[in-house]
Amino acid sequence: MKQSTLHSWDLNGKRVIVRADLNVARNKEGALLDDFRLEAVCPTLSLIVKKGGTVTLLGHSGRPTQKISTLSLLPICEWFEKKGFSVAFAPDIKTAQHLCAKNTVQIVVLENIRFFPEENACNLEFAQQLARLGTYFVQDAFGSLHRASASISILHSLFPSSRKTIGLLVEQELKTLSTIINNPQKPFTLIIGGGKPETKIPLIRALLDHLSTILLCPALVFTFLKAVGIETGSSFVDDAQCDNALAIINEAKKREITLVTPLDYVVTTGTLTKPFPLLTTRNINTNQTGISVGPETIALFKKHLGLARTILFNGAPGLKEHPETLEASRCIFQVLQLSSAHKIIGGGDTVALARYFKYNDPTGFLSTGGGSTLAYLSGQRLPGLW
Repeated sequence: MKQSTLHSWDLNGKRVIVRADLNVARNKEGALLDDFRLEAVCPTLSLIVKKGGTVTLLGHSGRPTQKISTLSLLPICEWFEKKGFSVAFAPDIKTAQHLCAKNTVQIVVLENIRFFPEENACNLEFAQQLARLGTYFVQDAFGSLHRASASISILHSLFPSSRKTIGLLVEQELKTLSTIINNPQKPFTLIIGGGKPETKIPLIRALLDHLSTILLCPALVFTFLKAVGIETGSSFVDDAQCDNALAIINEAKKREITLVTPLDYVVTTGTLTKPFPLLTTRNINTNQTGISVGPETIALFKKHLGLARTILFNGAPGLKEHPETLEASRCIFQVLQLSSAHKIIGGGDTVALARYFKYNDPTGFLSTGGGSTLAYLSGQRLPGLW
């Protein structure tokens, strides 16, 4: 497993570029709603400062294709200042170069890296400009490691191995997730739902050697149900993944893995705009959309989760923008809170719900990654690692 060499570096008087994941939830005005990922990168920043170094901090917010004031990293600067760091904000690279040369603050924060079109274009010259903002490089943007961009997949290649490393956040993520891949305690239960079957199905396939139980939640479950000819109504189905879902069903049966589909569903009719009527039903009709699971399924899930020694949770049932649909998720987090199993919760929306329900479990791990967590556990190459 990859380890950080940050502790061994002599950084007195040195400038370190840190690529971090600064993509946190905001309101319509751009104010920060959640600081989970910011808190997670603080140990790396604090260690660099403690060792006498200064930081050029690179990060993004949202997926802008142009400059949008509500996605500026200026509020991020203010957050780090409240944490006790001295911080300066650079709206462009030229200003960042000037501030780095002055060397009067602990952290120089460059504006949202995705405001620069060269970032997503993987522009080498742009990466070279970024590389001039420090003499060392630390990769601590776990949530972005699966993306190909100038600051993720190119920047690290511009530094010799003796002057680049992963940060403390990435090290902890890799260490924790590796326990799932290499030697999970059994029974191992995967509870998985949400959208993007094209990323969830490879994860299930990659973990089949270790799994004891798979608990399928909306919306993912509907692709599996469609694969075996069960009515899914207007629920989300990825038709392109039905054959892969069927293959997993057959493989799970062959390996004697318990594959659990819901006994009842929370459904609605019409569009998913508030307010909308909710109904609990065992069977989904043509005009209904499955959103969550009902009380019979919650009781069944609790039974399986209570037996598990390892639990991976990705894709919570319900819609986070509609709290009235989140009873199943609340119950699942309640069970996890009381469980003595080794627990990993991944996925941006799932982690956001964990924090919404004030899930605070010292034996559980909240991953800062979404797609990168799935990619790593699925055995895919991460462009941000070397």
